[in-house]
Amino acid sequence: MKKLIIVAAIAAACVGGLSYANHTAAEKVRSELDKQLAIVTEQTGATFAYADLSANVLAKNIEITDLEIINPEGESVANIQSIEISGYEKDEVAPHTAFDIKNLHFNENFIAKLPAESNSMLASASYDIHSSLDYDEESGDSDIALDFNAKDIFHFSMNMGLANSKALMDASVAIAKAQQEAGAGELSYEQQLQQQTLVMAAMSKLEARTINLALKNEGELKSLIKSELAKQGMNVEQMQMMVDQQLQALPVTDDVVQSVNAFTKGLNSFNISAGLPEGKPMMEVSQQIMMLMSQPEELAKFISLEVSGS
Repeated sequence: MKKLIIVAAIAAACVGGLSYANHTAAEKVRSELDKQLAIVTEQTGATFAYADLSANVLAKNIEITDLEIINPEGESVANIQSIEISGYEKDEVAPHTAFDIKNLHFNENFIAKLPAESNSMLASASYDIHSSLDYDEESGDSDIALDFNAKDIFHFSMNMGLANSKALMDASVAIAKAQQEAGAGELSYEQQLQQQTLVMAAMSKLEARTINLALKNEGELKSLIKSELAKQGMNVEQMQMMVDQQLQALPVTDDVVQSVNAFTKGLNSFNISAGLPEGKPMMEVSQQIMMLMSQPEELAKFISLEVSGS
């Protein structure tokens, strides 16, 4: 019995300590968030208000709820039900980081003031957005994922695998640190130039290895495409003819042509994936691709191209 009491006491102490740690972490995060929002306000004139902020020490998770974005004129622009940030480290790129926005929607008064050519369907939609980064510092490989869900209209996703991304990750940490040190003040022209040079050098080392893109109709994709075509004086049939003509001039297989045409007719779903050989420098890969431009079947095999549509 005494042992059970001791275990219960230890458990209670741990829970209490964790709750206190979470509360302390939340206060620190709140302070840092307010500083960052103040910087954005200083630079853009926009202001922000949120209902609550919570932090989980063990999960390295932060959640902001009921965020409102207000323009410099004091008018509400948009509301976000919640923003969840997980895995982020201040001075390094963590093995896994994620960013989730739930139920982003624009204010009706803001929508009413948009230019006439704006798409009212997209402006009135509610959005869920997810992005994540998986990074292996030892190998320099990265996997980036993006999900963009315009509710009841369409869902778009992208997954990309990159090699030699360490220089870019190091550059992002250095840039974030410089911005933190600058606070609300602007970086000097020399600092901005140094950052641009740093990013360009890092980007030149990147190697794309895999990519997957997917688009799915969630209800009103057909109506959205028809409305956008109408603005250009076209209809769906004319678009189909134009796409088919363009495909005939490209080095693609008959299967790819059929898949793309199936999508333009059905406007329900479209998927495309490709991958480049591992262990080969990009210069060699690029040269091989150029040599295969006149051989669509061989080119599709070389880049592991898969396309489907409906």
